[in-house]
Amino acid sequence: MKTLSLLVSLLLLFPVFLKAEKKEQPNIIFIYTDDQRRDALGATGNDVIITPQIDKLAKQGLQFNKANVVFALCSPSRAALLTGRYNSANGVMDLGSDLNQGEVSLANYLKEAGYSTAVSGKWHVGQSPEKLGFDFHVIFHANGTYYGRQIDDMGEKKKVEKHCDEYCVDRSIDFLKEAAKSDKPFFLYHNTQLPHMNGVLIWDAKEETLAKYNVDDMPVTSSNRDDLSGKPEYLKKVRNLKQAKKYGYPDEKAIQQHTKEYYSVITEMDDALGRLFATIEELGLRENTYIFFMSDNGWMLGEHGFTSKVLPYKPATEVPFFVVGPGIKEGTNKSIVLNIDMAPTILDLAGIDTPENMHGASFSPMLKGKKVKDWRKAFVYEGLGLYGGAKPNLTVVSDDYRYIETYDDKELNAPIFKELYNQKEDAEEVTNLAKTKKAEKTIQQLSEIIEQHKSTVLKTE
Repeated sequence: MKTLSLLVSLLLLFPVFLKAEKKEQPNIIFIYTDDQRRDALGATGNDVIITPQIDKLAKQGLQFNKANVVFALCSPSRAALLTGRYNSANGVMDLGSDLNQGEVSLANYLKEAGYSTAVSGKWHVGQSPEKLGFDFHVIFHANGTYYGRQIDDMGEKKKVEKHCDEYCVDRSIDFLKEAAKSDKPFFLYHNTQLPHMNGVLIWDAKEETLAKYNVDDMPVTSSNRDDLSGKPEYLKKVRNLKQAKKYGYPDEKAIQQHTKEYYSVITEMDDALGRLFATIEELGLRENTYIFFMSDNGWMLGEHGFTSKVLPYKPATEVPFFVVGPGIKEGTNKSIVLNIDMAPTILDLAGIDTPENMHGASFSPMLKGKKVKDWRKAFVYEGLGLYGGAKPNLTVVSDDYRYIETYDDKELNAPIFKELYNQKEDAEEVTNLAKTKKAEKTIQQLSEIIEQHKSTVLKTE
């Protein structure tokens, strides 16, 4: 009788044990902003920009000073994050293109492991959110106006008069409120439109936001009047330069006015995200939730006379990145982490093995203050999407150098131009060292990394 009584007691307790086990699987919130360069955040040392909400959160977690994307363009960057794979492998090289057949997203893996999955905000790959594993989906496709945007809200098409980012914060909050009632862990992938330009290529912040900034306080890069003499000739014809001239570059006042507008929409993004952060606190989710904050690519504000992204230079590839969550102490980390590392890291935190075909790696031990053995010392940037007239390039970025090989076509045979910049002595990447005698050994070492990438990821031995 005593044995039967003990068995009944254990059965009654079983749901409690199960619930506790589920709580051990953490919630994940990933915020992916659009076109936000690394220094466009107070937390990264910018004393001019106004981003109090994001700064407050960033200072509670681990900030990564050398976060990069593997290709600086909207759709490819999102595909790389969701698959943990380079774009040459996952198939998304251009705006809005489809992932290759058979590609599996981070949300697919998490959903299979019992997670509630949600995407809110910008969507910029060909497949539907449902196909890529998202149960809750409130999206606007690609880029467009901030106000009066068509939003697909769980299959219902709506023309939303309020700012699209404000609407999607509202809906992310709705998802969190429901998720907080459930025993299931959740994954929320929240994508902002800002600070991407609107449909007519301007940053149209509200007048009251613009009034918070003095145009004379805006920084101007020292490379704004670069004559490009140390760079490939084709760069004198790319969209990055043509569009910049339409904005009035390289004139310092034009760059300052543009920077003021850029900073202003980031301040408005900060306001919107502040409501999301407040809800996370109010619902008591912080104890078991990791919050990732990153941008899909950087943005050039006059560097070398350029605007936009895509090109393989530091302002385009480097992004702000931090993580807050249980067991993470505030601090900074100098390791080179990439957007292709996000899927392996999140799966690791969720207790899911990393698929062998992922090119990224988990840095989850770093979040707990530990070192990862044999962590990368350099990475290859795949400049193989030809947006805006860019020529194919492969770039090695290390702590010390940025080495760029530009090719004439997609065959990627012998490079037609080489660039080497000492990133510690030449932060603006103006002086090309590639033709100097002293650089020969360095170039040989870095070119070997490119060849290895070709033979493993590109498979073009």
